[in-house]
Amino acid sequence: MNQGKPNSVVEVMALIDTGVETSPSVSMAIEAAVGCVLAEDVFADADQPAFDRSAVDGFAVAVGSTAGAYAIAGEILPGDSAPQTPAAGLALRVSTGSAVPAASAIAMIEDAEVSGVHVTLKSAPEAAFVRRRGSSTRAGARLLAKGSRIGAGEMAVLASVGTATVRVVPRPRVLHVTTGREIVPFNEPLVSGKIRDTNGPLIHALLHTSDAQPLPRCHVDEHAESLVGAVTRSDVFDLLLVSGGSSAGLHDHTPQALETLGFSILSRKVNSRPGRPLIVARRGRQWAFGLPGNPVSHFAAFNVFVIRALDRLAGRPMPPSVSARLGADLPGVTGPYETLWPARLEIHAACITAFPLPWLDSGDLKALIGVNALIRLAANARPSSGENVEVVLCRAGFPFA
Repeated sequence: MNQGKPNSVVEVMALIDTGVETSPSVSMAIEAAVGCVLAEDVFADADQPAFDRSAVDGFAVAVGSTAGAYAIAGEILPGDSAPQTPAAGLALRVSTGSAVPAASAIAMIEDAEVSGVHVTLKSAPEAAFVRRRGSSTRAGARLLAKGSRIGAGEMAVLASVGTATVRVVPRPRVLHVTTGREIVPFNEPLVSGKIRDTNGPLIHALLHTSDAQPLPRCHVDEHAESLVGAVTRSDVFDLLLVSGGSSAGLHDHTPQALETLGFSILSRKVNSRPGRPLIVARRGRQWAFGLPGNPVSHFAAFNVFVIRALDRLAGRPMPPSVSARLGADLPGVTGPYETLWPARLEIHAACITAFPLPWLDSGDLKALIGVNALIRLAANARPSSGENVEVVLCRAGFPFA
């Protein structure tokens, strides 16, 4: 890429899409694999259901039986083996999920009247109340395809086939280093000239909602040697995020530190607001982002660029772009660069509406309250309320209203 001028948002996206490789797969216990992507197909190890089962509580009789009086010959509880089909005039009490004879039909308990050891069935029993062996899945059938993301339903399917471990693409390991001698922990008293660390908690929340694996976070001053030392001590990562030091000032040494660490700088600036001094670098399979120090820049850069790299590392598909109706005129101005405007996305009557939120500058934390999307605006764009705009959905934003 051209290092002399800012790259466009599309150019940086393409750099990530073509360069970031999916991490090698690993074997993992299924309880730890929620959110990961399968690296193999999963097949049924047996018919599902594995035997004919009652779908209701009621009474099982031979297929072809009619309404009328029957003698109760016994009971089948869940976990019992299926007995022989009841002889004519006999019925077996059954519970939902219990094994039933193959040639049986069932009357619901609501349609039965019990008197001692006899039952009167008010309507004809139905074979449809039996869930037949293999009616859901046959042994050997593919249940989950390689590339599927493991959610709650997929977890239940894995358990149903007796899978204790599964091969998946692991969560990306992310090392986050905050920089700056003016930064103090957020839970410490402030003194003149100091500011509380907000980027640490912000990135922690963003990583938490992105199915990443955050490594222990550390903080260093603005010296390149300090950053090099911190990264060298925590070198087992897939993605490095450095907060601050990415601009062109005398004390902005993130590019120098990354090059000392063996990273190749692929992009030094992106033509967007916020987040213009964004650094993208690579060292083999490892990637690094130098994030501008302001929190709104952090939020925008993460949701547009960093999440893209995380998705590729984790084997997840790129999220589609979304079109929304602009819910109000912009409460500010754009400029000669693409703008990533914080917004609140709402859905009413199948209409997606993006309401732009006011923000003063990249350090205005109030702009992130309630945000769940970024409106992508071309250079000098001034869309009016009611026009369609492109939006980026934010991973750590509030749900749609």
